[in-house]
Amino acid sequence: MDAVFQLGQHVLIYGERGVGKTSLANLLNDSLRSLEKWNYQVVRLNCDATANFVTIWQGVFRELFFLRNLHSGDTGENLTAAVRSKVSFPEDGTAEDVRFLLKQLGSPAIIIIDEFDRIEDPSTATLFADTIKSLSDHAVDATLIIVGVADSIDELIAEHASIERALVQIQVPRMLESELAEIVERGFLHAKLSIDKDAVVQIAALSRGLPHNAHELGMFTGHAALDDGRLIAVCADVESAIRRSLKSARQTLVSSYLKAISSPHPNIYKEILLAAALCPTDELGYFTAGDLRAPLLAIKKKKYGIDAYMRHLKQFCSEGRGAVLESRGERRRYRFRFSDSLFEPYVIMRGVDEKLVSEDDVLCLQSRPVERFLMPVK
Repeated sequence: MDAVFQLGQHVLIYGERGVGKTSLANLLNDSLRSLEKWNYQVVRLNCDATANFVTIWQGVFRELFFLRNLHSGDTGENLTAAVRSKVSFPEDGTAEDVRFLLKQLGSPAIIIIDEFDRIEDPSTATLFADTIKSLSDHAVDATLIIVGVADSIDELIAEHASIERALVQIQVPRMLESELAEIVERGFLHAKLSIDKDAVVQIAALSRGLPHNAHELGMFTGHAALDDGRLIAVCADVESAIRRSLKSARQTLVSSYLKAISSPHPNIYKEILLAAALCPTDELGYFTAGDLRAPLLAIKKKKYGIDAYMRHLKQFCSEGRGAVLESRGERRRYRFRFSDSLFEPYVIMRGVDEKLVSEDDVLCLQSRPVERFLMPVK
């Protein structure tokens, strides 16, 4: 909000997939209304692999209204009215064309460019950096908010040292278990239901910092309680919610899981993948090979050295096993992360459902307790 109200400032929201970046950007409309800022135009555009600088701005300008002075023949007065833009962004449009057109709006604008990381055209990032610099230098009353999956600004916007001061960089981390617990409890209160504290703790642990999973597991837990004729959800309902969630999982998750663990010979791919999903992670979702030792002990009841499973981790990064993991760093300093963060809680729920790991073990392996953050249950 500070960036929106300050001319020349723009916003970059980045982080893992599924942590709530888009939801954060979408809160701007409500925030503006609460401040009675009715004159802002807010446009949100989703990118895909085929998008480029020109097609994005053509889409944006289709949504904007321009203020025009309309002359009244009867009174001779000039009347200002908002009319649908007839301006089409040129096929060879540049950053300066964007600046010129936005300056003609007559009202402040917020332009949200979502899923920016999906763009494959290499020149688009550079052109957007040029646009940010031009809008900032000329103090145009329009705020660009770029949203995308990335670990840093350089992964979304091409290096352009002069735009650093014009960009508010907001990294969205995974949620704390306390925040996930609040999501679940508020949902139950809104539905006029109650939920046992232990069930809330289980859902928060299984969600792995991702709000989507907390919403889904909370909803299915409530359904299970109602199906059993109760208004209070308990831990047994979470077990039912896990099964429902697994059944409703998108096919790409299921296919990726089977590709990652399948082998005609006896193996421990399934257990190692589960251990990876249970690892403590940093704020960007990365873990090290050494982090697998405690989860593997909980799963296999046996100690494993890194040499026993390092090749498995490397294979999970290959296309042959679906590239479910990605790695960074150099030899002996590799860090790993799930390519799709939503895959991580899916693997854990499969492990719980197949009795490879208990819910108590999942709770014990979490790094932050949540009981002290729980709201009083009404």
